Amino acid sequence: MTQRLIADGDLPAYTILNQNGRSRCILTCEHAGVAVPASLNKLGLDDEDYTRHYAVDVGMARVTETLSNLLDAPAILGNYSRLVVDLNRDVNHPTAFAVQGEGKPIPGNINMSAEDRAARIHEIYDPYEGMLESMLNRAEESGQPPVVLSLHSFTRQFYNYTRPWQVGFLWTHDSRLSYAMMSYFKGLGMEVGDNQPYDHRILRGSSINRHADTRRLSNTLVEIRNDLILNDKSADEWAGWIADSLQEGLANPDVCAYYDGPLTEYDPVRERTYYEELIEKSKRGECYG
Repeated sequence: MTQRLIADGDLPAYTILNQNGRSRCILTCEHAGVAVPASLNKLGLDDEDYTRHYAVDVGMARVTETLSNLLDAPAILGNYSRLVVDLNRDVNHPTAFAVQGEGKPIPGNINMSAEDRAARIHEIYDPYEGMLESMLNRAEESGQPPVVLSLHSFTRQFYNYTRPWQVGFLWTHDSRLSYAMMSYFKGLGMEVGDNQPYDHRILRGSSINRHADTRRLSNTLVEIRNDLILNDKSADEWAGWIADSLQEGLANPDVCAYYDGPLTEYDPVRERTYYEELIEKSKRGECYG
């Protein structure tokens, strides 16, 4: 019998909050957790590594929990560190099993066996995928298309580039919800990123690509600068702003309805080189957009 990756004492692949919430919003937080199966021995890293952005989206578990309560919305949170397997990537993307984090090697992911890779997909990635799929199926069966928010955080400093945004909204085909929310934050006097700090029109395979865009559901990926949500008080404040920023869009049937397009063209070559180009330009202190 093959030994399981997740053993007794390990966390399940995901946590569900407010499963029967009445909001049409469904919240996802792929990089909420820092857990590592005991058998992987922290991937050869120390505890300090698991406070860093390359291991977890700092602050976003709290933001998601508070936002779920404010909206009365169901939420799914990944419990395992993105270093074990990145739930916000296609499993074939080069960064799905990162071999380095901001230049630091990840020993447990270097020369990873096919069996180890398959176990992480089977026991962590696939269960998360399956549960989110079920949540969306249930919501659509109610007759009202859900609105999907994927919640993330980013670092202010990326190599030698200081990012100017407090918050960013990423979208691939459908900008309706992103633009409605961006307008709110601009009204607060914030610097707001439109497909920044990452361009979702280039990057594909994210959780909302796989689940929301394939269904033509209204969606956005929210990125909050992580130095702004380092404690519960600030995280709760941001959750309140996110909740407020949603109200105009949720009240507009044209924003919440299924979308027809237009669709952005997909360039798989550019996607695979995107992060390398982003890093090289950031090392020169330049914005990549």
